[in-house]
Amino acid sequence: MRFSVVELVVSVKRAYWASQGLKSRRIELSNGSTMHCLVKTSASSPPKPAVLLVHGFGADGLSGWDKQIGALGKHFDLYIPDLLFFGESTTRSSERSEIFQAECVKNMLDCLQVKSVMVVGHSYGGFVGFWMAHRFPELVRCLVIVSSGVCMTPSSNDDLLKEIGASDIRDVLLPRNVQDFKKCINHTVYKMPWLPNFIYKDFMESKGGRRNERLELFDGIVIGSKNAHPLPTLVQEVLIIWGKNDKIFKLQEAHAIQRHIGEKAKLVVIEECGHVPSIEKPAELNEQLLKFLLDIEKSQTEMIQQTPKNSKQIYRRSTGLGEDDNSFETSN
Repeated sequence: MRFSVVELVVSVKRAYWASQGLKSRRIELSNGSTMHCLVKTSASSPPKPAVLLVHGFGADGLSGWDKQIGALGKHFDLYIPDLLFFGESTTRSSERSEIFQAECVKNMLDCLQVKSVMVVGHSYGGFVGFWMAHRFPELVRCLVIVSSGVCMTPSSNDDLLKEIGASDIRDVLLPRNVQDFKKCINHTVYKMPWLPNFIYKDFMESKGGRRNERLELFDGIVIGSKNAHPLPTLVQEVLIIWGKNDKIFKLQEAHAIQRHIGEKAKLVVIEECGHVPSIEKPAELNEQLLKFLLDIEKSQTEMIQQTPKNSKQIYRRSTGLGEDDNSFETSN
């Protein structure tokens, strides 16, 4: 049996977070999908508000958000799914779009009896989060888009391909060998970490499975595809967080999202950071997430308290809050 440093580290992290109350849940959906989700809830009364963390294309739930669990878990109930064909989630369906991913995550939350949630999505997970916010406004209270080019066009990757010397963006996202994987990492993060080649090889072998299915996922992306319908706007408050040195989605993509969403969108740029703020600048990212999410929680709660009683139900439906006057319905 092959010894894996990467798998050992993942096992240690899983054991640690399990000791801190993070539970593994597997949910069978009626559409033939199985969703795996890490759940951290408390028995506090009223319940803590719920936050959904949606990982990007190069990760699963735990590896994508490991450095956010501690900080966010103090204030929120956390739901951290593996998207389909990442981690332990899979499907028998032939659907491969990020819209289908959004529907599966929504159905998973229904099964977990989550009535309202604040969504944070990184990169590909931002695509999923965007569609969740658009299609299920009664569920999604607000959205945080982290380094996710939801306003991208079919030509958005052209400059990156020229810089890397590649002809197909799929070869960048799903490298076939250690040399290409290191090239991908070098263009993903601001400062390339030095690691021996066997670690990069180990990571590829541990995390690089299901290549064919992931290629299908990439080909199925609706955002930025040719002949795609115009991108809808959102009704929720949106925070956009971007690494200033992101080479995957350049900073101009963040400004395009802000213009598209309008006055409900706020942009925060993290200095000396590439495409993965959750790993490169976790303290800065956590600070911005907490500030925004706690502000949303406070402002929406105060709005309810100031709203005439006969209008509260309408307001709660419009913001995705529960029906109880004193607590949010986010029970597990």
